[in-house]
Amino acid sequence: MQNKLSRFLFFFLIFLIIFQIFSRNTEGPTNNDDIVISSKGKTIIGKVVSIDIKNNGLQTIDIQNKCPKNPLLVEIYSNGEWIEKGSETDTCNPENELIAEIKPEKSSTISFDAWSHEIFNEVGKYRITLETTLGEKTKQYFHEINVSSPSFIRQGWNSLLYKPIFNTLIYFVSKLPGHSLGWAIFLLTFLIKLLLLGPNHKALKSQKALQKIQPQLDALKQKYKNDSQKLSQETMKIWKKHKVNPMGSCLPMLIQFPILIALFYVVRDGLGVTDPNLFYEPLRAFNLQNINPIFLGIIDLTKANKIALPLIVGGMQFFQIRLSLAKTKGANQNAAMPMMNNMMQFFLPVMIAVFTASLPAAVGFYWGTSTLFAIGQQLVVNRAKD
Repeated sequence: MQNKLSRFLFFFLIFLIIFQIFSRNTEGPTNNDDIVISSKGKTIIGKVVSIDIKNNGLQTIDIQNKCPKNPLLVEIYSNGEWIEKGSETDTCNPENELIAEIKPEKSSTISFDAWSHEIFNEVGKYRITLETTLGEKTKQYFHEINVSSPSFIRQGWNSLLYKPIFNTLIYFVSKLPGHSLGWAIFLLTFLIKLLLLGPNHKALKSQKALQKIQPQLDALKQKYKNDSQKLSQETMKIWKKHKVNPMGSCLPMLIQFPILIALFYVVRDGLGVTDPNLFYEPLRAFNLQNINPIFLGIIDLTKANKIALPLIVGGMQFFQIRLSLAKTKGANQNAAMPMMNNMMQFFLPVMIAVFTASLPAAVGFYWGTSTLFAIGQQLVVNRAKD
C-alpha cells in the first residue's frame, strides 16, 4: 500500500523515543542498609552522572552543599587502590546550605552536573561515597559505577547528527536578540527544509503520480489477483511507464526521523549541563544559561505543553494529510483505500498530538513548524499542472 513503509517507520521510531523517555535501567542498589544508593542506566564518558539515594532509616539525611566542589566524594580504582577525583565549577549556587534533605522513606536524586565531565572523563571503575551522621555515629555508604567509552554507533551519532544539530541550534540562539530558543528552532527548521527542498518536492510529486495511477494499479490487482508474479511484472511496467518511484515519498521522512530524534535529545540533555567536547570551537564561549526557552512569553519549550501546542500541531498535521489525500478523492479506489486514508487522516494527527503532549515542547514546535513548511510545499505541488 501507498506509503505503508513510511507510516510503519514513523510509528516505530516514535515508539523508540517514548521508550527512551520512560525506560530506565538501573545498576541496582549496593546494599540493603538504612541508606541505599543506586544509579540509572549505563554510564559513558560525556554523560552527566546522577545517583538516587533512598532513606530507609528513621532519621532525616542532610547532604551538605560543597559548592564549588563536587557534592559527594568520588574515587577511581587504579593500580589496586582508590584515588580521589574532584572538580570545581562556577555554575553551582553556594548560598544553599543543603543539596538535599531526605526524610525517612523518601528518595532524592543527586546530580554531578557540571562536575561530571571532568570527574568521569576516563574509562574505569568509580566509587561514590556518601558520609552522613546517624544518631551519634558517622557512617559511610558506597556505590560503584563502571564508566565506559561511547560505542562506535554513539560516536557516529554524535559526529553526524547530534553535534551538527546542537551547534547549529546554539549558533542561531547566540545570534538572535534575547537568545530565543523558539526562533532558533524556527530557523533550524527552515534550514533543514531548505536542504531537503529538492528531495521533498520530488517525493510529493511521486506521491501525486502514485495517486494518479492508483486506479490502474487497482485494476491490475483484480485482474491478476491469483498470479502474484504477473501482478508484480505488470505493476513494474506501469511504474516505469509513468516514471514513478513508489519509495520516493519515503526518503524525506526517513531523513527527518533522525533529525527529530536528535533534536529531542538536544532539548532534553543538551541545553543544561553539556559535555564541552560537543561544542564546536567558535561556540565554546557561549553560556547556555543565557538561552531563553520561553517562546512569545507563553510556552516553555524545555517542558511538555499538555493542551495548546498538541492541539495546534495535531490540527496542522490533519490539514497537511487532507491536502496530501486531496487528489485521491473521487478516484476509483478499492475498498481498503478509504479505510487506510481515514486512519491516516484522523488517527495519525491524534497520535502526533498525544506524543507532542508527552515530549518537551521544543520537539512539538519543530514538528509543527516543519508541518507548516510541508503544507506550503504540498499546496504548490497540488496546484502544479500534471
